[in-house]
Amino acid sequence: MSTRPDNAETAPIVAGRACGSCTLCCKVMEIGELGKAAGQWCPHVLTGKGCSIYAGRPNSCSAFGCGWLHWKEAGDHWLPAKAKMVIVAQDRTRLVVHVDRATPNVWKAAPFYPDLKRWARNPARYGFRQVLVAVGRRMTAILPDSDMDLGEVPHDAVIISGPVGGGRHTALVVGPDDPQLEKVRVGGSYTFTERR
Repeated sequence: MSTRPDNAETAPIVAGRACGSCTLCCKVMEIGELGKAAGQWCPHVLTGKGCSIYAGRPNSCSAFGCGWLHWKEAGDHWLPAKAKMVIVAQDRTRLVVHVDRATPNVWKAAPFYPDLKRWARNPARYGFRQVLVAVGRRMTAILPDSDMDLGEVPHDAVIISGPVGGGRHTALVVGPDDPQLEKVRVGGSYTFTERR
């Protein structure tokens, strides 16, 4: 299996890669400790240089690992400053591509979209059961056979995806009180119903 882009504390940086002047994570990522929403520049960013409070930055920033830095499967074209997207591994099973709101459709073009589909179609190789694209809180599930616009996803919601038979896949947004979530958390499968 390929190494996943896990957090910055555990994953090595790919040889030859560095943040350099890229600070896009300081815009597209939410920083809860600072009350900074996704899509807004962090007030502490020195654009093109880095963080003005680096030594005392919030935990969500120090634990953050940029997928392009840590995952060789993300080619050079995924450098966030050029791609206008930041790759993030979440929960060790979900890959989320956070897109700059100034270029909300950039993920749909080559060479990015073919990469997203390849990652979604090969979970055993890449280690991700879910591939999502986020433009702010608007999410799209990249499924092996299609893409599904999930709309604005609330903070406390959970995205579930999986096969529904006949080679088809689906994704849906459920609340934190969905009775099937406990089964999923312990490694079980979500039972999709026809009406979903």
